[in-house]
Order: sequence, then structure tokens, then C-alpha cells
Amino acid sequence: MPYVGEIAALATALCWSLTSIVFTNASKRIGALQVNLYRLPLALILLAGTYFVLWGDTDVSLQTIFWLTASGIIGLAVGDTFLFQAMVQIGARLSMVLLSLAPPITAVLAYILLGERIGLLGIAGIIITVGGVAWVVAERMPVQAGKRQYISPKGILWGVLASLGQAVGLILAKKGLESDIHAMLATLIRMSGATVVLWPLSILSRRVQNPVTILFRDSKAFKLLLIGVIFGPYLGVTLSLVAVKYTYTGIAATLMSTMPVLMIPMLIVIEKEHPTWRATVGASIAVAGIAIIFLR
Repeated sequence: MPYVGEIAALATALCWSLTSIVFTNASKRIGALQVNLYRLPLALILLAGTYFVLWGDTDVSLQTIFWLTASGIIGLAVGDTFLFQAMVQIGARLSMVLLSLAPPITAVLAYILLGERIGLLGIAGIIITVGGVAWVVAERMPVQAGKRQYISPKGILWGVLASLGQAVGLILAKKGLESDIHAMLATLIRMSGATVVLWPLSILSRRVQNPVTILFRDSKAFKLLLIGVIFGPYLGVTLSLVAVKYTYTGIAATLMSTMPVLMIPMLIVIEKEHPTWRATVGASIAVAGIAIIFLR
């Protein structure tokens, strides 16, 4: 099927746009770390059940397991923890705008580590993307209750670190996908790596709260978490690996990062949030820069 990688990347962007809104609301109710912790085992149950019922092949090399596990640790355990923290502090929309930095970072890392070309158009796209993101971040917030609102610098930092984590995770995933492995099995390995690292560290640092108590006490948070898991780590992450497997890493990252624009109508319908003209234009500029990277 032609353009299967590109189609999968756009489908990933749609899934992640919805997931970002859902997980933001869940994180505000039960905390960003708890959302990241609980979503991993839930996603593993869905992925393992689906894969072993429909396919079941587990013939994977140790090298592939190594790269995919490393990708899960960096991209899902570390990167997504930063992302959830950013979404709580600066909201889903601005967090997704900052996540637009992932394609330029990915393109640079792919050039250094994988030998993928950037070229002059690619460099121009990187500059435009960073400029669009910077323009949105520098927007002055409206005055509320006699006080001017400001964007949290810590939230901006978390968003940038999330972009870096996603970029490194994609590069490592690309190395793991050089072998002939099913995308869902690859997702299962990535999720397992993230779970094996994140849960013990959180338990040792005494940051894990009883999921039964929290989720049964807050049924809305539980419903949000389930929706987010289905469209995020189950469908979204699997589709992202299909994209990375069947097209260039930079192209996959480019199309997946159309989220800031795709989620604007979702925010209007779901959250009744109407972004400012500057935020909309800035997000569009960032996506245009990403498109230039894609067209290089």
C-alpha cells in the first residue's frame, strides 16, 4: 500500500491530539506521574491481549529488544513524564506546540546518528518551526482579575524536554525497527521497557499512590485514563511505529507533529476553548516549518 507510513503518521497525530486533551484533564485530577504510571500497565494488557491472540510470533533478536527497550525508556518513561507535567502547567495546546520542536531535533539527530540528509530546505524548515514555537510562547497572556497571567517557565522547560525525549525515542525506535518485527510487538516491547524502569523508581521514591483508591474514588479520571490509553499508547504509539518503519524518521516526525493545528477544532468542540489568533498563526507557522522539513 503506497504512503502507508505517511497515512499512519497522520492517524497518529489525530490520536495523540485527542489523547493530549484527555490526559491533561486526567492529570489535573490525579497528577501527571500517576497518569503516566497507570496508563503503562493498562496499555500493556490491551497490547499483549491483541497481539498474542491475533499474531503471537515472539521471534525477536536481542539487538532489536535492546533498541526498542531503550526507546521506550527515553520516549515513554522519561519524555512522556515531562509532557504530562507540561500539560498540567501550561495546558494541552501549548504543550503540543512545544512538541513541534521534536521534528527539528529528530532531523538533526537523524543526520548525526543515521546519516539522513537535512539540506538547505531542511535547515530553513527547522528555523521556521522554532520561530513559530517561539512566537507562541512569547505571547502575552490576558489580564484576569486585575493581574496579568504568565506562562510558567517550568512548564516550557518540561515541554522542551518532552520534545527531546520524543526525538531520541524515535531515533532509537528506528534502529530497532530495522529488523522485520510487527509494529504492535515493537510497541509492546517499548511499553514493557518504560514500565520496568518507571514503576520501580516511583515505588522506591514513594511517589506511587494506590490506583484502586484513586481511580475508584474518581470515576471520571478512570474513564479519561481509559480513553487516553486506547487512543494513545495502544493505537497512537503503534501507528507511530508503523510510520517510522515505512517512511523516513524525519517525515514521520513531521506529519505526527501536525497536532498543534489538528487539535484546535478539538479544543473548540470539547473544551470550548478558542485559541487567540496569534496562537493559531504561530502553530500554523510551526507546522509549515515542519512541512518544509518534510518536502526537503
